[in-house]
Amino acid sequence: MGLIVNADDFGKNSEINRAICEAFENGYVTGTTLMANMPGAHEAYDLAQKNGFADRVGVHLNITEGMPLTSGIRSNPLICAPDGSFNQAFYHNTKYRLYMDEQSVDQIRDEFDAQISLFLELGFKTLHIDSHHHVHTNYPVYRALKQLSKKYGFDYIRLSRNLYRGGSLFNNAYKVLYNSSVRHLAAHTSDRFGSYKDWMGYFSLDPLRAGDRARGMTPAMERFVNSNTVEIMVHPMYDPKGVLVDTDIPMSELKFDIAGI
Repeated sequence: MGLIVNADDFGKNSEINRAICEAFENGYVTGTTLMANMPGAHEAYDLAQKNGFADRVGVHLNITEGMPLTSGIRSNPLICAPDGSFNQAFYHNTKYRLYMDEQSVDQIRDEFDAQISLFLELGFKTLHIDSHHHVHTNYPVYRALKQLSKKYGFDYIRLSRNLYRGGSLFNNAYKVLYNSSVRHLAAHTSDRFGSYKDWMGYFSLDPLRAGDRARGMTPAMERFVNSNTVEIMVHPMYDPKGVLVDTDIPMSELKFDIAGI
């Protein structure tokens, strides 16, 4: 039981890389995941080695931003634009988030295979798996990832977001079924997953209120992480004033008790 605070988007660019390094330096995160197809991926490995957290870097699989590593997927209009870059077309169409043809599934599998291979070639070793824009929680993408799980023996895989209250009956049913299935693809998963805003809202606190953030880990939160493994995703970046933030909240105000993790 415990708390995982993961910094998504390592390798996206030099500024994000620097922000994630600062988040590690200040003890705000326990791990990060790499976008292997993005321009800052090679720099990310050097920084992780230099700053002593290379063993806490996993894979942030990506088919919605940047250029693919494989050529076959570039001709698929559901996934890529005419210039070959990822276009998010399937991601904005409910039909294709639930169904794609076998060729598309194979192309996604090959792209993920290339991204994982590059991750390992760079020198990283921890196969903690999650994805950009949570694409692996879409059924066709899950099918592609399932084909790679035996090949690589994933250490950990992220669940579909389930750290919230409410939601539609369809969404909740899908998430229960999906999470039950995805747990079989890796040695470990969490019990609950969400963002910092999800985390605060789950305990009826407003993440945008400084007073609520200042409360830190409440007794209810401590009891929760003592009985569940919880993963919180954050996105370290710099605001226009150069302040390290999780999208729009200063990271210094995200009060997680992760000492010793």
